[in-house]
Formats: sequence, structure tokens, C-alpha cells
Amino acid sequence: MFLGILLVLVSMVLGARVVAAADQTVEIWALREDVRLEPAMPLTKDALVAKKVQFTSQEDADRYVSAREEIPEGARMLRSVGGEEFLPRDSWTDDPDRQLEDAPIPVLPSLLPKSLRAGDRVDVYFVASEDDAFPPKAAVVGATDIIVVNIPEGDGISGGESSATIRLARDKESGGMSLEDLVAHAANAKAVVVKHVAPEPK
Repeated sequence: MFLGILLVLVSMVLGARVVAAADQTVEIWALREDVRLEPAMPLTKDALVAKKVQFTSQEDADRYVSAREEIPEGARMLRSVGGEEFLPRDSWTDDPDRQLEDAPIPVLPSLLPKSLRAGDRVDVYFVASEDDAFPPKAAVVGATDIIVVNIPEGDGISGGESSATIRLARDKESGGMSLEDLVAHAANAKAVVVKHVAPEPK
């Protein structure tokens, strides 16, 4: 009888440990459902949501960023991560990128796409200041496949001239003028920003 009671107690203890282990979950950062981040795009806490996950090993858990960790200012993506995906540690960095340069480009509000957001990739064209035709009589390619860092808000885009700060990614995807030529053209011509739009799924 004593042996039977002992076996019952042991099974109860083991069962409690299994249940406790099953309840040991961790919170990690994941991208919000409506967010997709591409290389060189900024990473901020606004793009993230905490999710509870149970990992089978500490090694697996360490591959992702704990929700207890703060995302440092200046963080940017190194590779693509889609909506609701967990945020891998090796997908972003806050180290300075010597290949990225910021240039403020004056843009008329009417020549900015209404759907433009920080992180979008765009092309920039320059047309003569007096050229009001549509399409323009002539346009010069200023930069291609560059990344928008921020755009004017509120009254900054309601009228007059506004300024969009663009980040020039000096990588194989980007092209166009040198930074010096881009700034020079921006001072003497109208900038037209064209946003890259993904094709609709068939």
C-alpha cells in the first residue's frame, strides 16, 4: 500500500512539472500584421507587437528579440521580415551604415504621392521650374530606388513648398546622380517623387 501511495505522489509531482513547463512561455517581438519591413528601412517599436511563444530550447528562443528589450534609436533592417513574423536578431542592426546618406529635397506638395510613407522606395526626377505640362516636356533622373526617411506632416504639405528627406542607399539597387549633383539639381529644378508600388497579385 505504501508503495502504491508513493507511486501516486511521484506521478503527481511529475505531472505538475510537465504542466509548469508547458506554461513557461516567453514574449518576443513580432511585426504587426499590416507591416512588412525591407532592407535599410527603419525599425521602430511602432511596427512591433509582443507575442507569447513556447520554444523547445533556449537556443531557439535566443534567435529572436525578447519583448523586454528596447529597440534602439537608429535601428534599421538588414533583410526582409513580413507581417506577423517573429523578429530575428540577425535581421536588423543599429550600427551606422557608411553607405547611407541623408539629403533634404524640396518637393511641392502636389508632386508627392499621397500614399507616401517613411520606408517607401522611390525614384526622383527633376523638371524645369517653369515646366507645368503633364507629362513634363523633359525630365532628368535624379535618383532611383532610394529610401524615404521621413516626409512633412500637417501644415508642411498643405501648401507652398515642402521638404522630403530622402535616404540614398548606395547599394546595387540604387542609382542616379551623386549626392552633390542631386542637391544641386534640387536647388534649381522641381523634384517629382515616384513611389514604387508592388504589382497586384493575380
